[in-house]
Order: sequence, then structure tokens, then C-alpha cells
Amino acid sequence: MKTIVINNQKGGVGKTTLAVHLAWFMAEANLRVLVIDVDAQSNASDTLRHYAGSTLAADLFKPGTRIAPREDEGLTLAPADSSLTDLDRSTAAAITTLQENLAIASDQFDACVIDTPPSLGVRSVGCLVAASHVLAPIYLEDYSIKGVKGLMQTVIGVQRRYRRQDTKFLGLLPSNFNTKSPRQRTHLEQLLREAGKYVFPGQIVARDGYAEAVAERLPVWKLKRRSAQEAGREIRDVLAKIVAQMNETPHGA
Repeated sequence: MKTIVINNQKGGVGKTTLAVHLAWFMAEANLRVLVIDVDAQSNASDTLRHYAGSTLAADLFKPGTRIAPREDEGLTLAPADSSLTDLDRSTAAAITTLQENLAIASDQFDACVIDTPPSLGVRSVGCLVAASHVLAPIYLEDYSIKGVKGLMQTVIGVQRRYRRQDTKFLGLLPSNFNTKSPRQRTHLEQLLREAGKYVFPGQIVARDGYAEAVAERLPVWKLKRRSAQEAGREIRDVLAKIVAQMNETPHGA
């Protein structure tokens, strides 16, 4: 099983939209997909509630928790609940527990997608420890760009401290990108100039269809509106690149 963590310590960067669409995309490719919603805001859980299993995300930070795939779907959700916030007051031992529990379940799923909270704590670090791959959506505004260095330092720090040097950082993914904004285009140019080797080869363009898709609890490419279909083509291209990069490495194979 390959485990991709969608991570950024800032909110409003499109983590959940990316996570749920990646899960849908993989499931449509007949992969057995586990989604873990570690954000207490529960947005991914609400969108994917049809796929909820009996195991909560918080339970996976407890030793000996087992999770099995739903028999009737290719997608299984470990939903968020309010107890997740208590985990950030847990002992450091909880940080490695998620990785241990996912290792036990690795033969029952092909891929795991983890949506993380917009803060750094036991939950986020535990997710990074469990990751075979990390992808960081970022918003092309000044305050978000300035956080890139801290984000990279966090990922590298976790890799070193927990001996997870085999974790592959897929890159910074410009998200909710307003292509008509001169300011955002300038920030993208700045990002490519200063951190080009860490930038994922693609962008998720801001489209109205995403809000409708989340509200309808459907992938954007299943909506009939022209703008949604355009968004669907764009994001499927990005998702295909993500899956291709995950398949280039033997993590969890």
C-alpha cells in the first residue's frame, strides 16, 4: 500500500478538494482506497460520508487498531470526529502508531490518502511519519508562498528524526490558481524561480465546479456543466501525474 499525505500547515489551500478527488480517481481505476480524515473540521468526511467505515481516524492513532475495507465499495473512509483534537495532547508515542496500524492493513488496500489539519502537531507529524509520499497544495498568495520554507523544513525534519528518508516529497502543487490574476501569475513565476525543483508539474485552476462537486458529493468530472467538465479534465490530468509519480517508486509495493 502506498500512502500519500496531503499536507500544508495553512488552511484554505485546497487540501480536502485534492484529497477527495484523488481518492475518487484511484477508486475509478479499481484500486482499493483508504481515506483517512485527520482534520477535525471533517470536510472530507462529509463529502465522502457514503464510504464511511466503522473505524474512526482517531482510532488509528491507538495501538492495535485494525481497519478493513468496505465490501461493497472500492473506497473506505476512516472519518474524523471531535476527539482528533485530543491527539495533539497525546504523548510522542502516538506519532508512530498510525504508521504501525497502516502497515498491518497494507495488504488490504492499494492506496491510502490522508487529509491533514492546517496545523502542526501530533496528528500531522504522525501522518508524515506514515507517508510513503507527501504532496503540498499551496495557494499563490504572498502569505502562503512565505510558508513554503517552513513546510519544507517540517517534511525534512520528520524524515530525519523518524528515519523516513525513503518518503518521497512529490512537490508543491499550486492550487485554486486564478489564471487571470497578475499577482498570482507573478507569485507562480517567483515560486518556480526560487523553488522550481520542488514544484509539482501542474496546477489546479480555480473553478466554480469544485464547490458544486463537493456539495453534491461527486467528482467534478461527473457534473454536467461545461465549467465543471473543464475542471474535470484539468484535475484528472494532475491526478494522473500524481499516481504516475507514486508508481515510479517501490514504496509499499
